[in-house]
Amino acid sequence: MKNIKYILRVIILGFIFSSFMSPESKQDLQNYELMLGEFNLEELKATKNKEWFTLSYEKYSPNPEALKKLTSEMKKENFHIEVYVGTWCPDSQREFPQLIKLLDQVNFDMDNLKLVGVDRDKVVPNLSEAERKSLNIMNVPTIIVLDENGKELNRYVEFAQESLEEDLLKILSKQSYKHVYDF
Repeated sequence: MKNIKYILRVIILGFIFSSFMSPESKQDLQNYELMLGEFNLEELKATKNKEWFTLSYEKYSPNPEALKKLTSEMKKENFHIEVYVGTWCPDSQREFPQLIKLLDQVNFDMDNLKLVGVDRDKVVPNLSEAERKSLNIMNVPTIIVLDENGKELNRYVEFAQESLEEDLLKILSKQSYKHVYDF
């Protein structure tokens, strides 16, 4: 009988204390802040997203040989890159900072980089339904590489086939490349 009373007290106290938690404090238990629409790196780093971004950025060491090839390939054309990320998504939290480190190391012109945050339904804000369908963002991160005329060369979706740098090298050098969902 004493055990039952003790268990009931613990349960009741648990409910009481959990009711004092505001939605804001529950939100703080997450390691991300939802970012929707276009943003820049400074805006991302001014949020709690800085934590996972910095950790993944610093941990990543690109392959030096692939880095050399990527640097050479980047000089051939004025590429543009669009990145669709979910700050809530573990794959985005891993791949996106690594991409930024890679772009930093190849001296990519960050003015040619467009960053867009999406929600859990992968909805790109402020676009018509037709525009959303033409973008075809099904998984995140989605990294779309465009030539200097804005034509899509290819896209990297969610995770690498070989490695981030090898996959991007194939896309930039216009080799045959299929992302994991391209059947």
